[in-house]
Amino acid sequence: MSKQGRRFAREYVWFALALIAILLGSAARAAADEPGPNPKKPTTEELERRIAILEQKLQAQQRAIAELLRSQGQALAQRAQSAEPAPPGAARETPAASPPAAASPPAAAQTAAPAATAAQHPVTEQQAGSATQSNPQIFAGPGGFSFQSPDGANQIRFHGEFDFDGRFYDDNLTPDGSRSTWLLRRARPILEGTFANLFDFRFNPDFAGGKTVIQDAFVAARFNPLFVVTAGKFKEPFGLERLQLSPNNRFIELGLPSDLVPNRDLGLQVSGTYAFPTGTLTYQVGYFNGVADGTSTDANSTPDIDNNDKKDWVARLFAQPFLKTDSLLKYLGAGIAVSYANQVGSAANTLLTSYKTETQRNFFSYDAATTAAGATIANGERLRISPQAYYYYKRFGLLTEYVSESQDVSRTFGTGANALTRRARLKPDSWQVGTTFLMTDDNATFGTVVPKRPFALDQPGWGALEFAARVSQLKLDSATFLTPAGTAAEWFADPSAQAREATAWTLALNWYLTQNVSWNLNYTKTNFDGGAPNGGDRADESAVFTRFQVAF
Repeated sequence: MSKQGRRFAREYVWFALALIAILLGSAARAAADEPGPNPKKPTTEELERRIAILEQKLQAQQRAIAELLRSQGQALAQRAQSAEPAPPGAARETPAASPPAAASPPAAAQTAAPAATAAQHPVTEQQAGSATQSNPQIFAGPGGFSFQSPDGANQIRFHGEFDFDGRFYDDNLTPDGSRSTWLLRRARPILEGTFANLFDFRFNPDFAGGKTVIQDAFVAARFNPLFVVTAGKFKEPFGLERLQLSPNNRFIELGLPSDLVPNRDLGLQVSGTYAFPTGTLTYQVGYFNGVADGTSTDANSTPDIDNNDKKDWVARLFAQPFLKTDSLLKYLGAGIAVSYANQVGSAANTLLTSYKTETQRNFFSYDAATTAAGATIANGERLRISPQAYYYYKRFGLLTEYVSESQDVSRTFGTGANALTRRARLKPDSWQVGTTFLMTDDNATFGTVVPKRPFALDQPGWGALEFAARVSQLKLDSATFLTPAGTAAEWFADPSAQAREATAWTLALNWYLTQNVSWNLNYTKTNFDGGAPNGGDRADESAVFTRFQVAF
């Protein structure tokens, strides 16, 4: 480890120890301030007297509300009886033009609910009647905030995610001055809703990175559990770790298979879940604009607009065969995903992309255009296949997936009559295996970890503590770097600059203070084959990542 790398690591370790010491001290002070084992308790007579006072106050409030509703109902009835019918073709009364209510509620009722008076909020008679009868219900909790109609058919829900990351690099690839940084990784206020207990929508903007990106914007119609239609921008149904909600990812960054997996795209999807006696089977079939490996449609040169005329088909089956049983395999899930496209790129739009390590730095790119040759472009079919599975039992969790891709490419060397176009079908692939273990008495899950004893200064709980480990690998097809016999440098990617294989090892420690607040610490080391001059290997990467997350 370099001298500067050791200094960064030492600074972060001291910071972490100091924060833990502060939390321990706060908890100790809170425990010291708690009353002794025999605090003075109120007598039975005092408790009965307090209950009687509360009952009187509640009854008074109920009488005031009933009087308010009765007065408004009488006023609306009188108004409806005295109103003359509008002539045919007359314009309908708008809220702004509505006159005040015919009668005002008693002064006591006005004091109890001034917002109901027409002078403050002019509405039509129909709207006023609806406003007094809907009685919306408001909810707030760890799962977010919402309000809904009494029957639950119409809802608005508010969620959010905030990720503040620290990245500390220790390798020869990172120049001085950029070895450590703090960054806002995600800042997402999320709005969801349901109308008529049938139509769902989701709007998810992201304000991190100094720009605004619409991550999700879609509407879904739940006609039947077996037939749900979704239209808009959302994740293509393909990668298992990619489909996991970002607050539930056990590692700060996704594994190497996600380099080959499509992310968010614009399209139309049909999905459904079939329930059988012991479990469930879910299917998804989508028709999308199509995105390059590991990217979203907002990465196009014209964001959220298709960059070619061809479309992608994506299909996925996922089964939880023992979900409704009490067997050891209850939380076993397995499936397979497939995507297909036939498309041709250009020098300006190759339809190919770069691959990143878990430290978010490029380790492979196809060759761009030079004076001697054109750029490597997609030219024909692209087929992705991904078997995937997870298993959770008590404190233990396992997630694994494999992605195989078959991509037709071409590159033209020379110009004019001497031009030669090379074509090949390249087959990169990637896999990962990740395990988790909760060191506290909590349950592992593909979803949100909910500590049985959340952290609180005045309570004995410390939340949930989780250890995780992952190994992932991405390997490029050897044909990517081959030069035909008798020619010079006629490859699709330069072997002296692009690695042909990357293998990453990651260790993680996750502290879930509550189900909404967590602190994550990752150490990642990546080894490479190739990627350096004279047949050498690219230098290893290593980094420490940390994250402070709030999600609800």
